[in-house]
Amino acid sequence: MVSSSGFVALCAFAALAFNARSLGPKDFGTLAVIQAYVAFISGLCTFESWLPVIRLCAQSPQRLGSAASCGMSLDVLAATLAAIIAICGILMFGTVIGVSEENRLLAVIYSFSLFAGVAGTPKGVFRLNGRYDILVGNQLAQGVAMVVSSFVLWTFDASLFVYVGVLASIGALYNLTLFARLILYARRENIKFSNPLRSRSKRRFFRVFLAMATGTSFLSTLVGSRRHIALFLVSGILGEVAAGSYSAASRLATMVSRVAGPLNQVVFPEIAKFSMKKPPSELYKMGRRITIISFAASGVVALLGIILRQPIMIVSVGPAYSDASLLFAILFAAECFGLAGIHFNPLIQTFTGAKPLVKIMTLAMIFYVPLSIGLAFWWGAPGVAWAGLIVSFSIYMAMAAVSRMLIRRRLSL
Repeated sequence: MVSSSGFVALCAFAALAFNARSLGPKDFGTLAVIQAYVAFISGLCTFESWLPVIRLCAQSPQRLGSAASCGMSLDVLAATLAAIIAICGILMFGTVIGVSEENRLLAVIYSFSLFAGVAGTPKGVFRLNGRYDILVGNQLAQGVAMVVSSFVLWTFDASLFVYVGVLASIGALYNLTLFARLILYARRENIKFSNPLRSRSKRRFFRVFLAMATGTSFLSTLVGSRRHIALFLVSGILGEVAAGSYSAASRLATMVSRVAGPLNQVVFPEIAKFSMKKPPSELYKMGRRITIISFAASGVVALLGIILRQPIMIVSVGPAYSDASLLFAILFAAECFGLAGIHFNPLIQTFTGAKPLVKIMTLAMIFYVPLSIGLAFWWGAPGVAWAGLIVSFSIYMAMAAVSRMLIRRRLSL
């Protein structure tokens, strides 16, 4: 999974290079806003159905049929709701987020891909049963499809309309393929699906499943929506050209997050196990040591990004985006704070669950929106980037304070 994530990150980088060069800042900005809008609505409506499948069935495999049935029902419901909301929203409020009337049809077309957002439960079932080969195969196929299609579109100088249709189809096909693989796998493994609302016991199980899926979904939405809102603000206030430059810089900066994702899959269970098994004194020393090392390493990475910001932008997405080098430097530094605090998440969730993290992210979002709007009017796109850096630093400090408090509380017991 780590290897495939690295390969997909390289594919995303290559696709970004082709798309940004081919479309130019204006059309690329339009495409980026449409993609961010669809991802934002998907995040609001989609349930993290894969996690309850694992949590409920890890010790009780006989529940897999019921859990998968609940998850598939939620996936279909959420996908339908997301698509309808996205289409209605773009028709009524498209100009608010920077989608002009002439581009609304493109946004509507891309929104139809949300009907295919049914990959949550298949991911849970395949992870639970160790079928990472299926997940990796689909992930690699999507990455290759993105690069090949971007290269072909760049070669033939395709229009924005063609870009929207092709990229939306690739995203939808990835989800539908996983869903189809789950149906075939269930038949082969004799996993029985059933109506999750058929009886009182099934409805009670469905409520438990829904509660688990909703909690994790809310936290994921808070974490991911800040980037989308930033792009909406830039596009709505400063226009599509500014949105194109901001999106190119932001996508390059988030390559750090693509590294942190697989790393988190390794770090999270190890720190969680250490937190539960080791005495508080050892945990305190470990936490302090990791904090110092991770902060220093992230600082070095951020410094390199700041020094090399100009050549990174020119080589990656072309000379047309050279003016966005400052944006890249600021956004890259913000992403590095997330990388530096990667070990706080398992510490906090092991001791108290996700509630402190939800509170931190909610407060951060409440603070971020007015700060971004104010700085955008005063300083333009760099103001929005600085707001992101300030909030990322605040989140890091808040998570560090909560982690320190929880460890000290254990020391006092």
